[in-house]
Amino acid sequence: MTYRWIDRVDDLQDAMAGLSAQQPLYLDTEFMRERTFWPQLALVQVNTGDAIWLIDAPALADPTTLAPLCAGHPLVMHACSEDIEALNVFTGAAPVAIEDTQIAAALCGHDLQCSYQRLVRELTGTELPKDATRTDWLKRPLSPQQLAYARDDVVWLPELAERLREQLAGLGRLVWWQEECQRLLDSVQAQVPAEDAWRQVKGAGHLQGVALARLQQLAAWRDRMARERDLPRGFIIRDPALLALAQQPPRQAEGLHDQGVHPSVIRRDGETLLVLLREAEQMTPPAPLPEPPDAAQRDRVKQLRTHVGKIAAQLGVEPEVLVRRRWLEALVREPEQIPAPMQGWRRTLVAEPLQEILLND
Repeated sequence: MTYRWIDRVDDLQDAMAGLSAQQPLYLDTEFMRERTFWPQLALVQVNTGDAIWLIDAPALADPTTLAPLCAGHPLVMHACSEDIEALNVFTGAAPVAIEDTQIAAALCGHDLQCSYQRLVRELTGTELPKDATRTDWLKRPLSPQQLAYARDDVVWLPELAERLREQLAGLGRLVWWQEECQRLLDSVQAQVPAEDAWRQVKGAGHLQGVALARLQQLAAWRDRMARERDLPRGFIIRDPALLALAQQPPRQAEGLHDQGVHPSVIRRDGETLLVLLREAEQMTPPAPLPEPPDAAQRDRVKQLRTHVGKIAAQLGVEPEVLVRRRWLEALVREPEQIPAPMQGWRRTLVAEPLQEILLND
């Protein structure tokens, strides 16, 4: 199948002018994010159902020209959380609705993380090459091999979506798909406040009191700097150094090195780190993360997982499609409170039966 290469704003506007209102678009992106905080959009592949476009995003003089493509049409994509973020950062717009074929496949009984290539093979019998998965998509010109790979990423999306939609309709699970896709869209668009960035620091669960206040201060600052400087969080300061500073804060710049802070970070931000640590001494620390499950709770989680496995087997899906382990741990800690992800279609199917086991045990 041929494609149209688009690298000019007027060409893109001309192409979009032929789209009907609310016409679904089958879309994928290529982006780079190795040394930046924000994803760098390199290519947008669009299958309109009649034609394929390969849009050279960096070449567009006005990135917002892409916004109507993202926000004006329902988008059908595969494993699209990072693609949505890349589009949002580039265009400033968010999709009005998405249909993720990876989610649909999981609800039909495929692996939870089923790749696009594998799904194409299983549903159509076509073997797609994988030889351009690791490539510099920002480098120009793109090779014929790269362009063919990019085109193939959307060639089969309409057929996959239609087949999966038919299967879900037959199983009575279309509502499940809609709820899961909306939940994914909401989660991608939700921005974690800088003040809660400490929750993402590996090892944060071991801290409490003033040490946790220090970690909250440091992690919030790191998050703001990563966004401002467009660098990965670890390039600002790494997690082990954050934990060490929170537990044993030095009083002088010389002590920062002993806690694993890189010399370049000390030169640039050493004084700022010391100020943050001093300020944290006067702060009210956040509530610590929940304690890991104790032996009795682990036994209950195991009991619930066995029950979930039986339900999953009856439905022909993987147990993780129904319930994640952390949801079960939350339910075991507070049996009277059903976790938010277990509401919706999961409530009567899984959550309430598990809750009944816990409350009547």
